[in-house]
Amino acid sequence: MDSLYNFLNTNAFYGLLVIILIVWAGMFSYVYSLNKKVKALDIQNDSN
Repeated sequence: MDSLYNFLNTNAFYGLLVIILIVWAGMFSYVYSLNKKVKALDIQNDSN
C-alpha cells in the first residue's frame, strides 16, 4: 500500500484523472438512466 501512496504523491495528476473519470462515468450513468425513465413515460403518455 505504501507504493500506491508513493506513486500518487509523485504523480498526483493520475489520481486527479481517475477522480475525473469516475465523476464523468457517474454523470453518464445518471443521464442514461434518466433517459430510460423519460422514454418509458413518453411511451406511457402516447398510449393514453
